Amino acid sequence: MITIVHTPHGQEHPYEQLPEERFPRQPLADETFTIGIVTRPAGVAKHVIVHYRLNDAPELAIDAQQQIDWQQKQEEGVGAEFLERLVRIDQDVWQVQLTAPPYGQKLTYWIETEGETSEQYILRGETWQTDVRAMTGFKLNLQSVTESPVSTNWPAIQKVEWLTDGAHKRRIRLTFPCTPDERFFGLGERFNALDQRGNIIDIRVYEQYKNQEKRTYMPIPFLLSSAGYGLYVESNRWMQFDLGATVLDCWMLEADLGADETLSLRGFTGSDPLAIIAQFARMTGPAALPPEWAFGLWMSSNEWNSQTRVEQEVAASLANGIQPSVLVIEAWSDETTFYIWNDADYTPRPGAEAFAYEDFSFPPDGKWTDPKGMVERLHAQGIKVLLWQIPVLKILEQPHDQHQADHTYFEQSGFGVHEADGSLHKVRPFWFRGGYIWDVTNPDEREWWLNKRAYLLDEVGIDGFKTDGGEHLWGAQTRFADGRRGDELWNEYSQRYTSAYYDFAKEKRGGITFSRAGYTGSQRAPLHWAGDENSTWEAFQHSILAGLNAAVSGISFWGWDFGGFSGAIPTAELYLRAAAMAVFCPVMQYHSEYNPQRQPSRDRTPWNIQTLTGDARVIPIFKQLMAVRQRLMPYILQEAQHSAATGEPMMRALQLWNDEASPYQYYFGRDLLICPVVESGISRLTCFLPPGEWYDFWTGQHFKGGRSVEVDGPLEHIPVFTRQTS
Repeated sequence: MITIVHTPHGQEHPYEQLPEERFPRQPLADETFTIGIVTRPAGVAKHVIVHYRLNDAPELAIDAQQQIDWQQKQEEGVGAEFLERLVRIDQDVWQVQLTAPPYGQKLTYWIETEGETSEQYILRGETWQTDVRAMTGFKLNLQSVTESPVSTNWPAIQKVEWLTDGAHKRRIRLTFPCTPDERFFGLGERFNALDQRGNIIDIRVYEQYKNQEKRTYMPIPFLLSSAGYGLYVESNRWMQFDLGATVLDCWMLEADLGADETLSLRGFTGSDPLAIIAQFARMTGPAALPPEWAFGLWMSSNEWNSQTRVEQEVAASLANGIQPSVLVIEAWSDETTFYIWNDADYTPRPGAEAFAYEDFSFPPDGKWTDPKGMVERLHAQGIKVLLWQIPVLKILEQPHDQHQADHTYFEQSGFGVHEADGSLHKVRPFWFRGGYIWDVTNPDEREWWLNKRAYLLDEVGIDGFKTDGGEHLWGAQTRFADGRRGDELWNEYSQRYTSAYYDFAKEKRGGITFSRAGYTGSQRAPLHWAGDENSTWEAFQHSILAGLNAAVSGISFWGWDFGGFSGAIPTAELYLRAAAMAVFCPVMQYHSEYNPQRQPSRDRTPWNIQTLTGDARVIPIFKQLMAVRQRLMPYILQEAQHSAATGEPMMRALQLWNDEASPYQYYFGRDLLICPVVESGISRLTCFLPPGEWYDFWTGQHFKGGRSVEVDGPLEHIPVFTRQTS
């Protein structure tokens, strides 16, 4: 039997397409497009025909062309990793080119091969139309954040366009003028650049494993212009900012619309970019202030998958005179329920019920012999503990009685995100593919999900969760319990998921979350880190940019895996330069990816880096840096309190005020100017000092601002300057 596969939108991957999709998925009226077709098994279909008709006109037909070299082309274009996970090999690929129907008209097409016929597919002609009478289809709310009148800096809207098929406006496009020297910042945690002028940036939560470029775990639809204004788009749907990329003297906002066909914009104007950022952060916040211990050193590694290993690494840290403040344990659970300790013995319970700690016993030869005692001992050593979590009910890969009970209860209770036909939506991305996504809008489901983990806080005494993932949702037509669909939730989902865990941990133990993904308002549930990156100088540079962009977008309490997370370990120089920057960062954390070879260890601990690089300076210099961090703690806590109260970020890119500065220079709080060393072999660095009086943080040397200065940057520290405040 032959199977014909054509899904116009495929799996709705935000950036890549499968061979059975339409290219593009939503062509404009009268635009040529390609119909992708897959037949299975390979070699059976000899002749594929596409039938089509325009409105009620007579039927026409065209032969599809087999794409013999499709596999090779795709491997070159999107990478074999994507194909390996999402594309079957036992199939043939065919393509046909058609022309989209004229505006307002309907094209119907279907596929036939070897006596089999597909369903019929309908495509309506859409086009961009300008209609000045429709200017009321969006709301623009302007307000000033300084004494300046609102009209002073806000650019006039040059054009309003609607993408419509004549019956429904699906998307809006607004065009604004921009001056030749205007620069654009923000739009979430972006790794590619600080000034986004000349780029097209979309707003879409997405998990890009390393090398993120313009893709991001945490998009935020807030744009800050150097011309003295900011724009917040009050929407959770897909949108795109074309910042002088298509037309040099204007920028464009393109945004999907809902059934009401309206879009709300919030504009801010003022002479100080910091005031605009703060106003936006307060409006979408407030930012929650993390506890004091969150600003100490964080330690973590995916290889620490047993109590013995965790206690061994903590002992090594203390023996080397390095006091950690937070320990994150990722590989602690059974990797199936994600709430039961690995190797624990217990009697399975009905899916509706939650466990108490006393329900478990821990064998002496297991990976975790005494979790509660371990946490108590870590607390006694001044170390808080976070455990790793994801928002997915994993697919059953092998028999597991407790997970089966949970799985059954989940299905019978009507929990989960659903497809338009009522079936349960399954994860489409490769990570936890096929699992169920927890519906964060369902109060009963939230209570059930979190109560499964309550004993970890109430009895084991952990201090919060590393809330990983949150980017799993693809599917515009998926349904949620609160009546909304996927196109409204695929960005907001990450914020709702992590906030649920944050509120849960904070209420029970004053705890926190440490999250990768987020969206507008994520400052209400700190803290965040920048996701997965290699241990390279380029990744170091990109991570700094990500943090500065996140700060512009209202996310203050942020960090990254300093020295990198993945691949070969960093050189001693890179590790120490990254650690020196992290001293002057809200979150100072090292972490490393699981290493299947196990030996040599790829831990990013100072002692492992020193051992593997053979550089005896690593531990002594790292201890010096930690002493600086400790000495700075009163300042860090003061500035964290100021940030939470005002909305002003702790990290502030110097280029917001001075375009002569390096994009990597930033203020840390109100009075410290940081100049990271982001290249190998640098011992002296040119730093731009803003107007005012400045002092070298290390030597006390005085400098007059408003100019660039060259200063020493030895391996022991990076250039840092203190502002004269009186």
